[in-house]
Amino acid sequence: MTAATPTPRVFNLPAGVRFVDALARGLVDDVPDLSRATVLLPTRRAVRALREAFLQVSDGAPLLLPLMRPIGDVDEEALVIESAAAPLDEAAPGALDVAPAVPALARQLLLARLVLKWGEGRPGGVRDAVQASALARELGGFLDQVQTERLSFDALAGLVPADFAEHWQHTLEFLEIVTAHWPSILAERAVLDPAQRRNLLLEALAACWREAPPADPVIAAGSTGSIPATADLLAVVARLPQGAVILPGLDGTLDDDAWAAIGSTHPQFGMKQLLERLGVDRGEVEPWRGIEAAPELRPRIRLLSEVMRPADTTERWHDETGPPPDSGAEGLTRIDCATPREE
Repeated sequence: MTAATPTPRVFNLPAGVRFVDALARGLVDDVPDLSRATVLLPTRRAVRALREAFLQVSDGAPLLLPLMRPIGDVDEEALVIESAAAPLDEAAPGALDVAPAVPALARQLLLARLVLKWGEGRPGGVRDAVQASALARELGGFLDQVQTERLSFDALAGLVPADFAEHWQHTLEFLEIVTAHWPSILAERAVLDPAQRRNLLLEALAACWREAPPADPVIAAGSTGSIPATADLLAVVARLPQGAVILPGLDGTLDDDAWAAIGSTHPQFGMKQLLERLGVDRGEVEPWRGIEAAPELRPRIRLLSEVMRPADTTERWHDETGPPPDSGAEGLTRIDCATPREE
């Protein structure tokens, strides 16, 4: 067994660089045997894009590609035995024994049936199948969000001030569809919600690699760890013997005060949280293969960074180093909209 490295390896590909092209070129140049590497990407679409990028890098010549898996919509294929990584069934027996996910359409129909049943005999209860289906879709999204964030329904009753207690009580009664009745339906059918199942698979893979770190390269590229279970897996990958996490467009131009002030509405908030989870300071993130933004793009990158500067630090716009160069606005068109609807 190869020991994990205590120092996480985290890199960045700057904005303005074609991510999959730079990733493919770097892997071809730096990994002696690509077929033994595993590349984790955010989505299936990213997997397809990287596969096409490898074809461009090789000019169509035959190339043994790495194992490429999406971690945003992970399934058992992410844990397959032929992976260059340690086999999950050997490192963590039983870890693959995860119930299947309930199909999306089946979940919506089952929840719609519960909505209709809940409305029977209630004033203002849902009677229309179309409305019940729409509510079922919203309930499904609610389940996904709660499970993705690894939250529970235990604290629902205390979320709202007492002034709204009566109205909230009606809402709680409706939400019993997913808090009280839905779990029993899942149990009867021996299935799981998709988000819960994804969490279990990601946690199993992280546990496997934590206990038996693979010696071959494992690269997690393009993910910002917005899913907590994904962030935990990235923390493991960053410390594997040949592991690395490659971020997409980390902002290195913001000053430290502004970076510290970034809140949940800022586009960089996810990467800020991920770096904290990885235990890596922003200044410790290295450029992937030394790739920096092209000189002609730097003014635009700086302009966009300043436009999105946290409100608490906008006084820096008047500092000598604060205002972005005028060249950053070249080629942009300003449109003044009369109403929010027009905007």
